[in-house]
Amino acid sequence: MIINTNISSLTAQEASKNTNNTLSSSLEKLSTGLKINKASDDASGLAIADKLRTQVTSINQGVANGNSAVSLLQIADKSMAEQSTILDTIKAKLIQASTDTTSAEGREAIKNDVQKLLTQLDNIAEQTNYNGMDLLNGNSFSFQVGEGATDTIVAKPSSASNTSSLGSAANNLTATLVHTTGANTSTAQVDTITFGDGGGTWAAGDTASVQIKSATSDETYTYSYTVTAADIAADGTTAVENAVGTAMIALINVDTASHGITAGGTSPAVTLTAGTADVRYENTSSVGKSLSGLTSANLANDTLTSAVAKDYQTVVDGAIDGLNSLRSEFGSTQNQVESAVRNLMTQSTNLSAAESIIRDVDYAEESANFNKQNIISQAGSYAISQANTVQQNVLKLLQ
Repeated sequence: MIINTNISSLTAQEASKNTNNTLSSSLEKLSTGLKINKASDDASGLAIADKLRTQVTSINQGVANGNSAVSLLQIADKSMAEQSTILDTIKAKLIQASTDTTSAEGREAIKNDVQKLLTQLDNIAEQTNYNGMDLLNGNSFSFQVGEGATDTIVAKPSSASNTSSLGSAANNLTATLVHTTGANTSTAQVDTITFGDGGGTWAAGDTASVQIKSATSDETYTYSYTVTAADIAADGTTAVENAVGTAMIALINVDTASHGITAGGTSPAVTLTAGTADVRYENTSSVGKSLSGLTSANLANDTLTSAVAKDYQTVVDGAIDGLNSLRSEFGSTQNQVESAVRNLMTQSTNLSAAESIIRDVDYAEESANFNKQNIISQAGSYAISQANTVQQNVLKLLQ
């Protein structure tokens, strides 16, 4: 038996120290609620849990982006709903103005009312914004609703929702004006007539009227072309474009230096500028018109007649269709965003659950482990005490 080195006591002390370390770790887990409080607790588990947490944080920001996008789209939709109400009211007033039971004075009052309504429609288009961004000017919006840079949803309105845009596309026609000159004659040539983005087709008997107006006087010159069945191409446009493209209006007694005209030596000189002529599709009076034609700036000095009111009913119908298309674009985008947000919320929940399994402590399991380690620690203290007592037996050998 030896006294200087108490192996039994050293062994008991080592075991007790390890038990106390385990007991301290268990207490830390119970107090923080986390299984991983430092990298040494579970190095690989920490790496996985941190990556999951980053993903959850990114997804949650995507959800926040989506909710903000929904707010933006709802603002735009509510504003366009008010514009839709305005257009419905204008359509009703134009119908009222187009009947002969409405007096000239009544039509004038209707004109003023319509112009006020259109001013408000433009005010709505100009003032509707989100965080300083105009919503109804025709610009596209891109929303990142997800954790990836490519997780974007785009709203692409086809136009602005103001008077200069709404109603202008349907069957819109344009003509290009060029000039040729001779010794005593200047010829204004209608180079082409084309449909705008609104499309449209010709039918036999339809008439295109091209009006060429001077830039320096009130002189105007008009050429009309009536479409025949033989002129209509398969798409309803090509043949008549080619046919009208040959139309020429001769301006006699021209001053070749200025491309002007004098009629009988009494009319002032007329200067024509090559460019776009005013084109009118006679069988559909809405061609070339937009809602802006009804505004005070354009109709202030004109009378709202029954014929004009009927013309603009078609324009308003086109404006309503255009506005409905804009609302549909914003509405479908909102549905897409809301669907993406719901999906992201599901992902966030499941990823958070996966992280929790790795990172969070199971109190039932850990409390049982703590109690076990606590009992072992107490037993270890008793073992150390007994190991120290055993060496007292050496004294009996010395008696």
